[in-house]
Amino acid sequence: MPLEDPALAAPVGEVERTTFADDLNVVLLAMTRLPTGIYYRDIEEGNGVPAMPGREVLMTYVAYLSDGKEVDRTAPGARPLAFKVGEGQVIRGWDLGVRGMKTGGTRQLVVPSRYAYGSREVGKIPPNSVLVFVVRLDGVR
Repeated sequence: MPLEDPALAAPVGEVERTTFADDLNVVLLAMTRLPTGIYYRDIEEGNGVPAMPGREVLMTYVAYLSDGKEVDRTAPGARPLAFKVGEGQVIRGWDLGVRGMKTGGTRQLVVPSRYAYGSREVGKIPPNSVLVFVVRLDGVR
């Protein structure tokens, strides 16, 4: 499990108060809760190199609002998203939520708004949105 700074801990509430569309299959009781309030569960465990801070990872993903509306995804046929874990190149929820995943694995992340886009509206994502991601770790460099 990823280690986190206790100062980042989120109060219990935002995610737990959120109603999720049934199609998202979000079952908080079956997920691991990080101190930040980010939840995750491995849908498929990989068996390759793990995602660790400072390593570049290649991810494909789908992003949803809690009501089940898809708001972003890796375009079909596009290269996976590449970023260095822990360096602030993506939302904080990803920097913290993908750690420990192994190449070939698929993980569901539930990210509180504070670790996503906060009070900003970004594209199809309204302010203060809890986001649900299904991410696949395609490679680690």
